Amino acid sequence: MAENRILSVRDLKTHFFTREGVVRAVDGVGFDLAPGQVLGIVGESGCGKSVTALSILGIVDHPGRIVAGRILLRPARGGPPVDLAGLDPKGRRIRSIRGGEIALIFQEPMTSLSPVHTIGQQVSETIRLHRRRGRRQSREQAVEVLRSVGIPDPERGAKLYPIQLSGGLRQRALIAQALAGEPRVLIADEPTTALDVTTQAQILDLLRDLRKRRGMAIILITHDLGVIAEMADQVLVMYLGKGVECTPVDRIFHSPEHPYTRALLSSMPGLGAAAKQALPSIAGSVPPAFRRPSGCSFHPRCQEFLEGSCNRTEPEPVMVRPDHEVLCLRRGPNDPAGHSPPDELSENGHFVSKPDTLSRNRTPRSRIKKRRD
Repeated sequence: MAENRILSVRDLKTHFFTREGVVRAVDGVGFDLAPGQVLGIVGESGCGKSVTALSILGIVDHPGRIVAGRILLRPARGGPPVDLAGLDPKGRRIRSIRGGEIALIFQEPMTSLSPVHTIGQQVSETIRLHRRRGRRQSREQAVEVLRSVGIPDPERGAKLYPIQLSGGLRQRALIAQALAGEPRVLIADEPTTALDVTTQAQILDLLRDLRKRRGMAIILITHDLGVIAEMADQVLVMYLGKGVECTPVDRIFHSPEHPYTRALLSSMPGLGAAAKQALPSIAGSVPPAFRRPSGCSFHPRCQEFLEGSCNRTEPEPVMVRPDHEVLCLRRGPNDPAGHSPPDELSENGHFVSKPDTLSRNRTPRSRIKKRRD
């Protein structure tokens, strides 16, 4: 494990053993996360994004369990990395890591917060468990954490119950609870879902500020490619439990290589699109996880599908560039259709990308430009 990585996931597989069959919710996902980095995970519903997050913390519900892979966390005080996948999910070691080293902002604040405890009680409990403070001191620090996430009048807010807060304030309360243990890694699972655009912007600004002030690494799980364009440094695109493309954020929008990634981008509205023009859509739907297609999982919906190849051979990850991994037969050196490599080597030995083929009017790209400026 490299020194500059705080978390490394290797060939993670999490399966659910049901009466209908084995659901391979996560089927060989891998990525690295450096301190202060934001990794965006995107994909359709049911692709395994949330299960990946739950697997890292060892809180996958029955009948699911991790069946293979490694989740390596580098300890804060040095020493060899800890394999979270090999720890007892109910043991003391993993319980100290949850909330203390890695914290999770759950997807729905109304069902994730206790309805019978005040916000202050829930935040102070995390402080007592992971920062070893007394009751009085933990209550005082809970108020400071609520103030840091923008809760107005935090002394009064700490005494309120979740039902008394708006959606945006409940989301901030969840973030406060996650930050109370001072984690080094924050997993945000759909942190802007069901929020109005103004509140979404406030939550994203809050995450950006916390990353800058605390140097936290963030795993951002979302459907919104605009959020990814604005927040992420690295992007992992998932489909049916697999990571089909992983690369820096600019390249996802400028020169995506996997057909699924390009299909996701083309289905987004452009700034210059004609009025009432139908948006392109991805044909078909995600197949049941316990009845996966043979070969490439995406081939029934792929516009570049090759009969006799894509439906028979399961693709292996291919490095099309030094920092760009793709899971596609058409992007490998043994492309059955003779597809030319996405990059060519220049005389000085550097990779030279082909011209961007996406529309320059895409909203995410305009956000990228604004952020970079």
